[in-house]
Amino acid sequence: MSLLLPYETQERELVVLGSRFIAVMMPLDDLSQLGECLSWIEERYPKATHYPYAAKVEAKEKMSDDGEPSRSTGIPLLSLIHQKGVDHILLCVVRYFGGTKLGLSRLTRTYREAAGLLLNEGVFAEEIEVEERTISLSYGDFERLKRKIEESDIMMENVEYGISVTLTLLGNDKMISAFLETAPSAQLISSKKKKTKRRIIR
Repeated sequence: MSLLLPYETQERELVVLGSRFIAVMMPLDDLSQLGECLSWIEERYPKATHYPYAAKVEAKEKMSDDGEPSRSTGIPLLSLIHQKGVDHILLCVVRYFGGTKLGLSRLTRTYREAAGLLLNEGVFAEEIEVEERTISLSYGDFERLKRKIEESDIMMENVEYGISVTLTLLGNDKMISAFLETAPSAQLISSKKKKTKRRIIR
């Protein structure tokens, strides 16, 4: 079963009794990136009252209530991550206090609601293994190949223009091979398997 991953950094906002709750979801390759990601959130939303979060990267997990009542936010956020089946994720809900206390149960419910909006409406990806081939080819073959690729699931990266065109193709091994058969000038530079993210269309 493929992993469900955040496709990109995404946000949703909920306002309750004057308090702003801003849910932020970020892709996370490793928990060592956690501090850097949280700093980015704090810079984007300065002087917020609280920045509770939950993070999960495979079997490694971390959470924080960040000043809210103990177990009121971090654990519920992590629970939502498990329920959704998302991995490699940082889920943080920024709170700007609006002057009215919500009470413990409503506070927890509101944090979960803000995060739930994001997890239910957000854009996700799955992790897939693809063939990565770097090739060089003539400009004529490149133009023909480019048109074919635009109508397929093959991804093209790192295009460099010189005496010939150098580029990297990512996708299904057999499909790439079939495309390259139509490009007589194509010369293989390197080939390897690579894990990448593919957006899930819902």
